[in-house]
Amino acid sequence: MHDGYHEEIVAAFREIGDPRYGASVAADRKSKLRYLGLSVPQWRARTKRGFTFYSLPPDEVLATWDRLWRESPYGEVLFAALAYYRKAPKRRPPGFWELVRHWIGRVDNWAHADELAGLYSEILEVDPAAVLPQLEAWNRSASEWERRVSLVSLIHYTGKHAVFLPLDTVLPMVTNCLDDHRHAVQAAVGWVLREMGNVYPADVRAYLEAHGARMSAAAFSRAIERRTATERAELRLVAAAGVSAPRDGRRGARPPGRRRRSSSGRGSPPPQ
Repeated sequence: MHDGYHEEIVAAFREIGDPRYGASVAADRKSKLRYLGLSVPQWRARTKRGFTFYSLPPDEVLATWDRLWRESPYGEVLFAALAYYRKAPKRRPPGFWELVRHWIGRVDNWAHADELAGLYSEILEVDPAAVLPQLEAWNRSASEWERRVSLVSLIHYTGKHAVFLPLDTVLPMVTNCLDDHRHAVQAAVGWVLREMGNVYPADVRAYLEAHGARMSAAAFSRAIERRTATERAELRLVAAAGVSAPRDGRRGARPPGRRRRSSSGRGSPPPQ
């Protein structure tokens, strides 16, 4: 790729990268992209310091990042594009969503999927009418990365309001992926249920009682890992039996409650 801005970024990243680490990252993620060997804090900090094209008008900056996203062979350059726009809505010009929704086409590993989902989740919260239909379409896709992104985008990674959608929006999309046992999808299923359970503990417990037997062991473990030891044991028995257990004299889930927001401060991002 012959592009002055691309060469500027790559040269800056090479100065602080470790090629051996980059090779191990590519192998670990089974990615076709090459890696210059920067850690997450390194590429975030260097992107924040800036590059010469940051002085361009916002639409030209976006066009530059879009070209780099589509053409760069380096994983860290893609991460830099995402870092520039994450938690920076004022940098996003009109038409931003219509352009960046196509970025999913280059995703071939969990790390880029989850970083991109982090950006999509921010746009989803402010413009659900535009974003949610696209996530629902990806949720029905055969692509494991589109399905993973469709789930991970439903929740912010961090913050007091990480859970911002109601259960009756999120759970049908989770249910649609329960029988997809590809690891990338099941990891997202477990993470979403865990995070929704922080805000809707009783409703998500009822959901796990009803559907836990369909989940992979890893996804189920992730979904229940923040519950008490007693709850975890009870839910594992229910999942192993493949039947719904009574809870306070009832079976099944209560109707979804009103929209809530997480106030937990939250924890780790989705698992690999």
